[in-house]
Amino acid sequence: MKNRPTILSLLLMSMLVVTGLLTGCSEDSESPVGAAAGTDDYSQIDFSLPYGGLTTSDEEVAFGDESLLAVALAEEGDEVLDPMADDPLVRELEDLGRAEFDPDNPDQPHFTFVHLRWGMLRDMMDSVAITPPCDVTDWTGAVHVDRGALVVRRVIRFERPLDHIIFPRLDRQTVGLVSHTACGFDGVVLQILERPQDYDAPDSLGLGPNMLHISLGAFTADIAVRDLAGMEEVYDVGDLGNKCAVTGFTLSDLEICPKGFLSGHYRRLPEDRPDSVSVDEPAGERYGVYAGLWRGLEGRIGGFLRGGYGVDADGQRVFIGKYIGPRGHFRGLIRGTWEPGESADMLAQFRGQWVSASGNVEGLLGGEAFPVAGTPGGFFTGRWTALCDDQAEENLR
Repeated sequence: MKNRPTILSLLLMSMLVVTGLLTGCSEDSESPVGAAAGTDDYSQIDFSLPYGGLTTSDEEVAFGDESLLAVALAEEGDEVLDPMADDPLVRELEDLGRAEFDPDNPDQPHFTFVHLRWGMLRDMMDSVAITPPCDVTDWTGAVHVDRGALVVRRVIRFERPLDHIIFPRLDRQTVGLVSHTACGFDGVVLQILERPQDYDAPDSLGLGPNMLHISLGAFTADIAVRDLAGMEEVYDVGDLGNKCAVTGFTLSDLEICPKGFLSGHYRRLPEDRPDSVSVDEPAGERYGVYAGLWRGLEGRIGGFLRGGYGVDADGQRVFIGKYIGPRGHFRGLIRGTWEPGESADMLAQFRGQWVSASGNVEGLLGGEAFPVAGTPGGFFTGRWTALCDDQAEENLR
């Protein structure tokens, strides 16, 4: 496993030192994860404007949000040098995936990237407020696929040497791991590689669909690999408040078209929020705010997103924000729609697109949000893709 700091780690560490961020988080209710300081005013989003009045200007790193910096530093994860990545079958399939995609090629493999997280998946501000000690949960177990190959690409928040991937691997289909969580969570990024006979086995063989088997401590699940294509699922585990989140993305090519995952936190604003106006006013109404991380397929953090959700002057639900790179450079303006959860102002799902500074649509994004009991918000998971992969776009529409 690599322990060398990445460029993002060094950048975030320097920012944390400069801002003096060592503990805790801001109590500013305008932010889902802390106080923000940037070029645009995210407390004044006008949902009746195409992009809420946000601009194409650059921002500070992580929008100047100290707690979002802390989240990025904690969740960037470590790249794993899994020896299985050099397995002849894995190398053969990846070479096919990097070639020009041919939908008529009968040997075209499938690649599924899976983000697994387990433990206290909670709102950032709430989880920081948890007073140790917390009960320790042992998640030691294994992840297995029936056919094809399984490669570990990244671990998230593992506390080594206690938490670790078990090497040597038993076989190319099985990953064993040791993990313990208390007030936080751990995670891994896995890659499933399948040949045509793995994901589309003839009925005459009686094999059934290729399955992903998850056995982590007390949590078990059996999921068809084909169902991971658009999965954003969160399971409750035990009675301590633990959860297990499974997010998947399936594709038939590698590196040709950028795509990846989203994760973050949202916060519903108080009902007496001072900026609330009647929906018959031009500005509409802001219901909540969100902020999070923009990741590549293998889990590396490639930027940040921030914005709000509410209704426009016609009462239509609107999801608006900005996407920036790791150093704060503008990448895109976000606009889409959202669906409510248990209450009319609770975020449950979102779908949208982002545009470049010239206004060209660059890609699609979407995800699901999950409330955390006892807090005014929760967390979200999602996926994004540039507009150059029909299969990935279909997963997000």
